[in-house]
Amino acid sequence: MADGKYAAISGAVARMHKLDNISEHLASARTPGYKKGTVTFAARLGEATSGMASNATNFTGLTGHQIDFSPGHLEHSDKALDVAINGEGFFQIQQPDGELAYTRKGSFQLNAEGVLVDSNGYAVTGPNGEEIILERPDVDILGDGSIWIEDQQVARIGLFLFEDTGLLQRAGKDLFVPVEDAAPEIHPQPQMVQNSLEGSNVNLMEEMVLMTANLRAFEATQKALKIYSDMNAKATEMGLLQ
Repeated sequence: MADGKYAAISGAVARMHKLDNISEHLASARTPGYKKGTVTFAARLGEATSGMASNATNFTGLTGHQIDFSPGHLEHSDKALDVAINGEGFFQIQQPDGELAYTRKGSFQLNAEGVLVDSNGYAVTGPNGEEIILERPDVDILGDGSIWIEDQQVARIGLFLFEDTGLLQRAGKDLFVPVEDAAPEIHPQPQMVQNSLEGSNVNLMEEMVLMTANLRAFEATQKALKIYSDMNAKATEMGLLQ
């Protein structure tokens, strides 16, 4: 009886994780460059309570988080410093502590010193990790990331590739950092679009369907827990449990 109760509890926890994940997707659906994620679970066999494998407790365990880097739709913007990536790659961002992060959100602006920064105020880098300093925001940005003022190239936005995007983890809503010392390469053929932003890759209708299904599954586990609780109470009442 206890095994079934533990399985129901772990199932309820799994559904709660999934519902939290879906809620984050819905809240971030309008955030440029946002990438949805998935939580993965697997049935696990716990330790046997009496040395026998048949007495082991089965439960559902959280096995990890995966980020879906599929592209979102490009959306037009009236801002000259809004830049979308058309295809693979990431912009490189230098955080205040000097650590590098990566993003698909190209919502850029100039700070008081004329440094090109992201929506967090962190510096956007060029291909060699250099800061990009501009005299004014009304510039032309070509597909290769080169920045022009009239007929003069003044800088270039860097675009970077990771061989395995599975080695990236979230560092906030729109930033990613590599794990296991994964190093990016400079994109050999960058494709960027000025006056555009990449939308999130969240499908609202799909998320609503998933939310409904997980709510029903969560309710089913709650009912199962109540049944086990009632059975325990009845067994105790009858003196079958010590």
